[in-house]
Amino acid sequence: MMKSILPWIAAVMASCQDLPQRMPTLPESTSAAMRPSEEEPRVASDEGLGKAYLIHPGDELRFVVLGQPDLSFDARVPADGAIDYPLIGRLRLAGRTPEEARGELAERLGKDYLAAPEVSIFVKEYARRYVYILGAVSAPREYEVPNGGFVTLLQIITRSGGFLEDAAKHSVSIFRRREEGSPGRMTISVNVRQIQEGLDRDPTLLPGDIVFVPAREKVYVLGQVARPGAFVVDADHGLTAHQAISLAGGFTRIANDANVRLIRRDQKGARMLYVLNLANVANGRPEDDVPLQPGDLLFVPESFF
Repeated sequence: MMKSILPWIAAVMASCQDLPQRMPTLPESTSAAMRPSEEEPRVASDEGLGKAYLIHPGDELRFVVLGQPDLSFDARVPADGAIDYPLIGRLRLAGRTPEEARGELAERLGKDYLAAPEVSIFVKEYARRYVYILGAVSAPREYEVPNGGFVTLLQIITRSGGFLEDAAKHSVSIFRRREEGSPGRMTISVNVRQIQEGLDRDPTLLPGDIVFVPAREKVYVLGQVARPGAFVVDADHGLTAHQAISLAGGFTRIANDANVRLIRRDQKGARMLYVLNLANVANGRPEDDVPLQPGDLLFVPESFF
């Protein structure tokens, strides 16, 4: 990332003579404005997820119809999620609870073939099922869901070693397959901070879910500061130019703090160049400070006097 912004410095230095001498009024800083997205709208929650086990392709089921040995057998659920059951034909299993499948089977057998059939369906052997976690966690990879059990978002984050320091806990995404026959995945946006604070529930993950933990947005401070580098923009409080300079250790002795260059990309990707007088901020004029946006670059030139 740092390599990709280095060419900006040369552009700034080449353009210094033509830069405006005062920072124009800037729009309110929002990460959404800086990152227009073409992805589908996110859903606010995963309402309706219960704790009942859902049959999964690869599970081996045992069917028992009391007094009917020809209708009692074991069968593994195929990839398409349905089997051909004697007498009644196609029976959909995947994505349903054993009780839902049992109810349909009993109803269809009782309609045309048996009087008040006593039917049982239970899982004899569970298929191996996985969820995946990627992004700003210590050990991003696939994790197996316990046989017949459940795993929640916080549990899988713990199993992955926890968040990295720059993880955006407020903006975790769960990518989930849509219902059978629907293309693509749906996106569930989760604020893990609220879950940890008891303000929201910990969602149950489904087999095949992909959890993505993004890194928090950063700004870059280069030039005549003590510690040039990338600095995280706090999701709750934001970051101003003067605060970013402080995070970078402050100005060096030869810094020109009255002519700090701000390089910003607009929504169309065009580069905008501004000059900030941060000496005024240090001298008691906080209104001259500027809120930064994700991806901004501050360059502090050397003073010639």
